[in-house]
Amino acid sequence: MKRIIASLKYWGWAAGAIVLLLAFGVFLFLPNEQASVYISSDNPKQGDTVFIRVKTEASEITGNFGVERLVFYKKGLPAQSGNLKEWIAFLGIDADHNPGDYKIFVDTSNAEHLVKDIKVGLADFSVATATVPTLATQNGITGDKAVSNIRNNDNPALQKVLSNLTPKPYFSGPFSSPLSTMQTSGFSFGKFVGLAKYKLQHFGVDLKAPEKTDIFAINNGKVVATLDLSNYGKTVIIDHGLDIFSLYLHLEKFNVANGQMVRRGELIGLSGDTGYSSAPHLHFSIRVGGSRVDPIAFIETSKKLNDTFFTADLFDSFSNIIKLFK
Repeated sequence: MKRIIASLKYWGWAAGAIVLLLAFGVFLFLPNEQASVYISSDNPKQGDTVFIRVKTEASEITGNFGVERLVFYKKGLPAQSGNLKEWIAFLGIDADHNPGDYKIFVDTSNAEHLVKDIKVGLADFSVATATVPTLATQNGITGDKAVSNIRNNDNPALQKVLSNLTPKPYFSGPFSSPLSTMQTSGFSFGKFVGLAKYKLQHFGVDLKAPEKTDIFAINNGKVVATLDLSNYGKTVIIDHGLDIFSLYLHLEKFNVANGQMVRRGELIGLSGDTGYSSAPHLHFSIRVGGSRVDPIAFIETSKKLNDTFFTADLFDSFSNIIKLFK
């Protein structure tokens, strides 16, 4: 029996090595000067971000995911890649996007029509009950009043800012943490929170930040709002271009002004307990193409900006070989 198990392990390793060699061979020896699409994941779940990279000689490119238009920007490739150009986009899968099978379509000015299949999965968002802030109770702000403030005041104020599209990026590299040490504390992304007779979804992540903790811009961008909102408190919104926004809520102090350009890692404010909050913390959110996405997962996905087409092409070759064996 032990010999059989050892033999199975050997052949398993051998099969894996053959698949890897085939993928590498396809990558090295088949013509590579053609349009192609790479996506960081073909089975994301609700709240995820998908990194899209397109290689083409075309001078213009458009794309869509269902009715959502993708916003691409052009990055130059190394000289050895000839006339090929690299186009980058981020696709946000909204927290309440319907699970199922979809397609990403990309069309170029060279009449190339590229398609990638993608399967959106259901995220496991848990349920919790909100703690009513003591100060809010003292000021007569009930749960019903807090929900009314969110729906009628705070969310419309945010949406007015987030509806403005900057098609080109202010950034050139991956995004970073808004805190020196990023530790979750409170509600996670997507959690359903019971407040009064309502159930609200938490479209950000609560991070541990004692009062007056330094808050940093997660990437280059333009400050497009410094708001003092009833529930969200002192809020900074940064437009990073490419329809990507970062939001920082419940601040104690602003260190930036509306319209100011900021750099990655620049101090933008101090954490606090403003608005409808039960303790000092930072509520951190990201919007990608209007979609509410998990900010921690987004930062991780943004690291793909440092990948090269060598890595992406090899991954695609490997994936295509795997599909042949399914």
